[in-house]
Amino acid sequence: MKKRSRILWIAGLALVALAGAWAAVSHFRESPDAFSWDLVDRGEIRETLSASGEIQARTRINIGTSVTGEIKALPVKDGQDVKAGDVLVVIDRERLRQETSQAEASLEASRKEAARLGAARDRARENTARIESLFRQGLVSDEDFRQAKLGRESAELNFEAARANVARDAASAAAMRDSYGKTVIKAPIDGRVTSLKAEVGETAIPGTSNLPGATLMVISDMSEIIAEIQVNESEVVRLRNGHPAQVVVEALPGRVFPGKVYEIASAAEQSGDNANMYKVKVALAMSSPDIGRLRPGMSARAVVLTDEKARVLRVPLQAVLDREGSVEEARRKGLLSPEARSVVMVARGRRVEERTLSLGIADNQNYEVKGGLSAGDRVLTGPIRKLKELKAGDSVTMRRKSDKDLEEDAKRKEGRQP
Repeated sequence: MKKRSRILWIAGLALVALAGAWAAVSHFRESPDAFSWDLVDRGEIRETLSASGEIQARTRINIGTSVTGEIKALPVKDGQDVKAGDVLVVIDRERLRQETSQAEASLEASRKEAARLGAARDRARENTARIESLFRQGLVSDEDFRQAKLGRESAELNFEAARANVARDAASAAAMRDSYGKTVIKAPIDGRVTSLKAEVGETAIPGTSNLPGATLMVISDMSEIIAEIQVNESEVVRLRNGHPAQVVVEALPGRVFPGKVYEIASAAEQSGDNANMYKVKVALAMSSPDIGRLRPGMSARAVVLTDEKARVLRVPLQAVLDREGSVEEARRKGLLSPEARSVVMVARGRRVEERTLSLGIADNQNYEVKGGLSAGDRVLTGPIRKLKELKAGDSVTMRRKSDKDLEEDAKRKEGRQP
């Protein structure tokens, strides 16, 4: 009997211990219905936007031709540095030389014809003056005087036509000389040949189209390098000239090139997914290490700092919900339809109340709060599905620790790991 009593006593103690352990575990285990939350606090917010693009020279010139002809010489090669005035392309000039000679010969003939007709005009004027004098003395008839005047007018018209022919042939000869001179294409600026699209023996074609031969090469001034990025229409309104930026290049991982926004396109370009994108140019600091390793066309990604504020009231992004406004509120504001408003659910004891917010800038974690909350308010942050279903006055169960506390616990735990 004593042995049996001892067994029962030990079993009772074990049950009590298990009950205590279960109670402790139940106390520390979170309820599946508990809401996560965080405190409204003050701190720094750095608003940025990211966009992709490519590296380019700030000044780049497409070298083309205004005359058609076979390419006879290409004294440069891809990647070569050139100076303004260096010969880039030589186009066959024999045909243009012959046409120039013909145009100059036609000009000379026109000038001689004009000189002949000028002399004829002068003789006609002298003859008319003489006959007019005789007519006044009654020594010649009316018909003779009329014929003399007609002859003078005809001579003057012939001379004016000859002068017009001289002007026409002079313009033609000048155009031919200009075309002849353009058979030798020279570098307009100091720079580097960053794209050579022509070969000796190909036919150079005038124009700015994408036809083969239209663009012979590209000269880029590599003393100023930029990143051309494409920014969505919803974000470009936040950009201003002078905003600081940091650019990373896929070909040079781990290197960051600082720069500043200096040009924002005023018109959009439609991308493949029908989104309106604006071209934004970021000038890179030429004093950056490895800047000389950049090449036009390299893929780049820029992060632009659009605004930053210190010691502002802030609320976590995930706590902010969108609610449709009421018709009455829209009418008070003179709107034709209700506008969306930003709200958060604030815990007051075991119940919640809805607060409408006035928001400012945002980063990837927080919104700036301009009105509607105070420092220390507890705002619910999730789960998002249940959060959207909450109404003002609902009773809630909350986790014991805030999101920031849980994040700090996770960091400390990771720090203890080997």
